[in-house]
Amino acid sequence: MTPPFRADHVGSLLRPPEVLKAREDHASGAIDAKRLREIEDAAIRDVVRMQEDIGLQTATDGEFRRASWHMDFIYRLQGISRTDEAIRVHFRNAQGDL
Repeated sequence: MTPPFRADHVGSLLRPPEVLKAREDHASGAIDAKRLREIEDAAIRDVVRMQEDIGLQTATDGEFRRASWHMDFIYRLQGISRTDEAIRVHFRNAQGDL
């Protein structure tokens, strides 16, 4: 294959620390939904700009507003509803448990 190569990104990007903190603050009641959305909006603008700057032809919002990419989809299926149970995922690497 010869240049120019084409690359597109589809899907999730790692959430920046300010979005993670805002989600925690929203969950604890420290900030309201409007403030959370403002912080997400700023992070989305930054990530779209980054994708433009590196020359991607398309951009993703990083899925910064999704709680979980697969559960947001599953909850839209007929007969599926949310519960109060938390989904817990445990990872382990050479340094130990995450």
